[in-house]
Amino acid sequence: MKTKVKKWGINGEGIAFHKGKPVFIENAIPNEVIEFDIKSDEGTYLVGELTRLVEQSSKRRYPLCPIWKECGGCALMHVKYPAQCKMKEGNLKETLIKYADYNGRILPILKNPEPLSYRNSCKLPFGEEYGELYTGMYERDTNHFQKMERCYVHSKLLEQTRQEVLKIMNEHHFKMYDDKKKTGYRTLVMKEFDSKIQIIFVTGKEDLSEEFIHDVTQLEGVVSIWQSVKTETKREVFGDMRFIWGEEKMHLRLEDIQLSLLPRSFFQLNTKQSVNLYNVVKDWMPRSKTTVEAYSGIGAISLFVKDKAQEIIGVESIQDAVDNANENAMLNHADNVSFICEDAGSALAHLVQEKEVDTLIVDPPRSGLDDTMKETILKSKIKTMIYVSCNPATLAKDLGVLKKEYRIVKIQPVDMFSQTPHVETVVLLSKVNTYKE
Repeated sequence: MKTKVKKWGINGEGIAFHKGKPVFIENAIPNEVIEFDIKSDEGTYLVGELTRLVEQSSKRRYPLCPIWKECGGCALMHVKYPAQCKMKEGNLKETLIKYADYNGRILPILKNPEPLSYRNSCKLPFGEEYGELYTGMYERDTNHFQKMERCYVHSKLLEQTRQEVLKIMNEHHFKMYDDKKKTGYRTLVMKEFDSKIQIIFVTGKEDLSEEFIHDVTQLEGVVSIWQSVKTETKREVFGDMRFIWGEEKMHLRLEDIQLSLLPRSFFQLNTKQSVNLYNVVKDWMPRSKTTVEAYSGIGAISLFVKDKAQEIIGVESIQDAVDNANENAMLNHADNVSFICEDAGSALAHLVQEKEVDTLIVDPPRSGLDDTMKETILKSKIKTMIYVSCNPATLAKDLGVLKKEYRIVKIQPVDMFSQTPHVETVVLLSKVNTYKE
């Protein structure tokens, strides 16, 4: 069948229409004329497959990665970078209209200075082919494992080291994990900050040989090696953590802030754009008496804004992250910043009773704010709120609830994850009765 693609879908697919139903077609770009087959009928929509490009968009480009379709990690690899940014701005605008009834101004997206080679970490399972280990990814929505020869969004040093580590592992004739024997290699986890690399080998119940460890330590930039022994079938990647060699923690500097990260600690995958995002939060945050940062992780945002409030309290539900965050506060001599381990909504409920909380910063998971958190915010006297989101849909739905008491002042999208349809967004909100033009 022949059709013209009308618009973007939220996952980077093109949307056409067939007999009144939207058809989601991977790798199709708006305004292209294409031929397609219907793969499935999902009731309210159809899933199509692009079979031939009849009229190609000027926004299409040749994708660098030969497995971009199979891998699925870079759904926009076939789209020129300026058009990727326009797609993200457009989808954010549509989502805010749909769920929050907001049709006001959105600031131009903060573009990624490095649309390729920006990712500072990877978490890749091992596969085996002809007796040799490799790393890869599962194709989206399948159990099919795709071998990865090279990744174009990994930082150059991270990607170079990944390939060198695999070479050493194969020289030692290592095997992928065998669930019956409970031995072998499961996952390769790597992080790179300031040209220094930490490697975590997730394995079965074997020890890493001294010869292997020595060989890996000779690689440029490697400063830390950990082993994580995992024999359970839980989805959690890590098991029992064992420090093997080098530095126990990773260290990075973000402008004048120093951060120390434990192996399990999460940090944004794009270091340079993280700084740009944190500076938006810092610039927008008013001088405050007491600021609460919910979902604070290792405390990066709280430390970035430490000079804007008399007291800052970070709330995080993972104890390791809280310990890490309090260490980072000490590292930066931030005596006015502290972190507690508690559910975000519950903690905010009692903090607003005990203190005059005038500013709230939230950076929730993709699921957005839970009901307790939203109810507490609406009942509070918090004047200013800054919402950092990685999911436009849950952001817009939450804003639709919060607009009963808060007015949107500014919205800033940030392109953190180029080549993908994902976008980070920072929203400044003000209590309706305190807002001034």
